[in-house]
Amino acid sequence: MVARRTENERHLAPSMERNAILPAWPVARDVPAQWWLVVAGFTALALIGSIAMAWTAVEYGVIVGFGLLAAIVAAIAVLSDVRAGLWVAIAIVTILPFAVIPIRVGVTLTALEAVSLLVFGVWIARILLYRDHLLPSSLPAALIMLLVTVTLFSFLLGVGRGYTMQTYHDYAKFLMAIGLVFVVWTSIRTLADQRRFLNVLLLGGSVSAAIGLLFQLMGPGFAERMLAQLIPLGYPDARIVRFIEDDPGQAMRLVSTSVDPNSAGGMLAIVFVIGAVQLISRQPVIARWICLLAVPLTGIALLLTYSRGAWLGAAAGLAIAAVLRYRWLIPAGVAGLAGLIVFGIGVAFVERLWLGFTLQDPATVLRLSEYRNAIAIIQEYPLFGVGFGDAPSIELQTGVSSIYLTIGQQTGFLGLGAFFLAVGAIGVSGLKWWRRQPENAGSDLMLTLLAVIAAALTIGVFDHYFFNIQFPHMAALLWVMAGLILALSHPIYPDRSSDAAPEE
Repeated sequence: MVARRTENERHLAPSMERNAILPAWPVARDVPAQWWLVVAGFTALALIGSIAMAWTAVEYGVIVGFGLLAAIVAAIAVLSDVRAGLWVAIAIVTILPFAVIPIRVGVTLTALEAVSLLVFGVWIARILLYRDHLLPSSLPAALIMLLVTVTLFSFLLGVGRGYTMQTYHDYAKFLMAIGLVFVVWTSIRTLADQRRFLNVLLLGGSVSAAIGLLFQLMGPGFAERMLAQLIPLGYPDARIVRFIEDDPGQAMRLVSTSVDPNSAGGMLAIVFVIGAVQLISRQPVIARWICLLAVPLTGIALLLTYSRGAWLGAAAGLAIAAVLRYRWLIPAGVAGLAGLIVFGIGVAFVERLWLGFTLQDPATVLRLSEYRNAIAIIQEYPLFGVGFGDAPSIELQTGVSSIYLTIGQQTGFLGLGAFFLAVGAIGVSGLKWWRRQPENAGSDLMLTLLAVIAAALTIGVFDHYFFNIQFPHMAALLWVMAGLILALSHPIYPDRSSDAAPEE
């Protein structure tokens, strides 16, 4: 008995000794030393970041301080995953497209530019480090690179025609915007990836629309005061609020945070078409509640931009969906339009559209003058255009409200042909893929994306911002949509059979 007790005590002694020295508070004594260093490092960074944000808020204002916090969170998201970086980029495109980083490092970087650089850096690093990360090699990829090459050649030919450092900077941002097509193409691999990306786009567009509608409701004074808060982030300090024909006696145009009401209308038209087509789809990829939120917000905001090109673009996108699959939209749309006219609803919108069709308002007359000027430049410089600077003579002026004439005068017929070939190859590949598919979630998604491209190309007849180096965020929006089409029709990783339609 005594021997057994002695043996038990001998076995229990080490544990009793350990229990005897346990502290009152739990301590993780087995954590390796390097983890304590990591925790200490993050704590130090948090303290430094808090001090930096507090100083920024005091020095530049609360908005800039919160902007710095958002930038830190965005940078962590971008470095963690290319797809998260694309979400951040599309959120900036829809909500704060002209925001700049208030800290100048050689040049003033825009928020979209900084995020794009990080996205490209992570994307290239993954391609170099992992063998399973591939680059696209197909006809659309070759034609997109041809377009980039022609624009670069025209840009170099135009050096000396009023180029400034801002011109070089703007062109670099424009090239990055086009390059995002390859990032989206190779990174958005599944229907779930497509759904998440489009969810961010719809929610961002809805936030922008809600901000614009609030400004419309509260009036020009409130809108100007609120938008003036964005001046430290690089937003303009003049012409903050826009009116029809720049006449304060006429209706205020919705701009939200997009500075220009026409570019705001183009962004809202894209978001509206996505939400509307997905809402009527039999097997939508996007949850219907998100579409029910986005469609009325962006639809009303789109009307209040008074951008006729954006109106017609949205109508063209819905028409593509109606002709290709949902033909019941045609009689419903005709009946709805007739009802608006008969009951006098939206008379101001119908009247503005009619004035444009009949060439009776000053804006349309100005556009016609721009068209004649652009055609004269193209006739004089038909092959490569005049580049991205000033016109070669004082009798002519660059700048025209049409992406096709803009491309023609800046890059000539070669650039215009390359653009048509690239966009045409993307559209045809998407249409062919759509025709081969049974009616499922992927098919409805492709129909939505084709409607979006149709809307953008229709808007391009009347506005220039989808191919304008001063609106890189709108160029990025066009090319990421093209990337989503290519991700479906020309998958780099063809193992999509396991993708299931997401649940609502």
